[in-house]
Amino acid sequence: MNNNALWIILQKLRTPLLVIIVTYSVAMLGMVLIPGMDDKGNVYHLSFFDAFYFVSYMASTIGFGESPYAFTYEQKLWVSFCIYITVVGWFYGLGALVSAVTDKTLKFEVMRNRFRKNVQAIEDDFVIVLGYTHVNAEIIKKLHTANIEVVLIDDDEDKINFFMLEEMKHDVPVMVGNALLTETLHDAGILRSNCKGIIALFDNEEHNFRISILTKFLNPNVKVIAKSTNDEISKSILDTDIAKVINPFEVFAKRVDVALRSPHTLVLENWIYGNSDLSEKPLYLPAGKYLICGYGRFGKALQTKFNKYGIEHVFIDAKRLAHHTMIEDGSFIRANPDDKDILLDVGIKESAGLIVGTNNDIDNLSIVITAKKLNPDIYIIARENTMQEVSVFQAANIDWLFVIEQIYINKASMALANPLKHRFLKLILRQKENWTKSLINLLKNQVDVNPLLKRIDVKENTTYALYHELLKGEEIEIDVLLCSLENREKRNHALPLLLYRDGEEILLPININLQVGDKILFACTKESLEEIELIASNIYELHYAKYGKEKENPILRRFFSLAYKNKGIK
Repeated sequence: MNNNALWIILQKLRTPLLVIIVTYSVAMLGMVLIPGMDDKGNVYHLSFFDAFYFVSYMASTIGFGESPYAFTYEQKLWVSFCIYITVVGWFYGLGALVSAVTDKTLKFEVMRNRFRKNVQAIEDDFVIVLGYTHVNAEIIKKLHTANIEVVLIDDDEDKINFFMLEEMKHDVPVMVGNALLTETLHDAGILRSNCKGIIALFDNEEHNFRISILTKFLNPNVKVIAKSTNDEISKSILDTDIAKVINPFEVFAKRVDVALRSPHTLVLENWIYGNSDLSEKPLYLPAGKYLICGYGRFGKALQTKFNKYGIEHVFIDAKRLAHHTMIEDGSFIRANPDDKDILLDVGIKESAGLIVGTNNDIDNLSIVITAKKLNPDIYIIARENTMQEVSVFQAANIDWLFVIEQIYINKASMALANPLKHRFLKLILRQKENWTKSLINLLKNQVDVNPLLKRIDVKENTTYALYHELLKGEEIEIDVLLCSLENREKRNHALPLLLYRDGEEILLPININLQVGDKILFACTKESLEEIELIASNIYELHYAKYGKEKENPILRRFFSLAYKNKGIK
């Protein structure tokens, strides 16, 4: 049924309409049957039209007068009776109408129809976001910055109303509904070809798994970004082959691993996410013993990395029991990590670092304060669960702050809005320290301390000149795009970081012939970006960058040739 709202109204007003019809019919029938008297004293009967006309304004207004002649006492008596029955019918009908208009089901269907139309009107790529939270609001803003449309669903009407007060770059179709239902996903446009992704970051990770399964069967071309900190659920989600799992604890554990083997890689990562520039100092973790407050999913992820590098560590947790072997080897203490005596007993004064990772931000701040009093020089890594207290954590002068919500924002938005950046980041995380250090120096010397990251696709609407030259069979190397338009012998301030072609990833491509469909990630300045785009789209600039001379215009050449001949004749 395409318009449930209409049928709901008809169902709600069915009885009131019947009451009005019956009261009108009775009133009209009486007016027709009761004889009247015209202005000459002759007996007459109202026609059905005259009766309908009179009853219509009598029932709704009571005051237009008697028509077409003054009524007899019999008619007046009948009219008096009809006034009450029709007014009662109208009051009943109006009450039912108000009740129908305010009905939750009707309001939902009206909103749902409007939502469907808004979704169908989206012509560009869009992403479905499930649930309105602070994290999802920030993701939506980043997607809008990349000119990707968003559709939002939440089962809480208050949250939807609050979101509508937010100032967004683009209009966002919103609907109150259960995102776990197939029908809701249909309404959100999951079957459309321009639906590129779904973001499912529910705290209940079973819901994220359900979304992944539904999407797999509804539209396997849609990419799912799902939150999961449970190993079994993560594996099940990944088995769908269309989902990317975000586990913030694993993400941070990998960053610790990178910090231990290649600190300069973290400088590149922070630059890619836009958190800092390339002048940031590398993060070197001090050698020695580490105290880890909290043994949960966070602690287990860190334990693997510390064991890998043979780093001495002790877990302190008052709520969770560790594995039996951990208790035997003395690496776990069941106690309150905020207790001054406990921290002294485990050797905080001799420890190199303290990692505070409980799921309570206030507890984490309290532990940090206590630890700094006992050992002001200790290196502190702290977990912040939400971004609400970020200013407080920053004021605590923490050496390395791990913000869970920020990881969700960065990972989800980059995977959907900047997939080429995401590919590049995955590649550099595998590199060794010398390689990343050399790349940072190359970027700072050849480009800038804070280069822009720009993706260029070799296709007609973005690189017109390059696209058509390649279609002709011309060989054009990627280095051509790096030529300065002021002097071809010089290079502009740009560096190609990644070339993606038919599933193949080429890191730092040089002397490679371009092909139609290539996707290139450049690090460049704003001025260099303008030159790259000009070379790629303008046939004359492309010709100069490739051959070092201006391209002749056949029309202008013919014009000047004719002018020269005419001048010679004269």
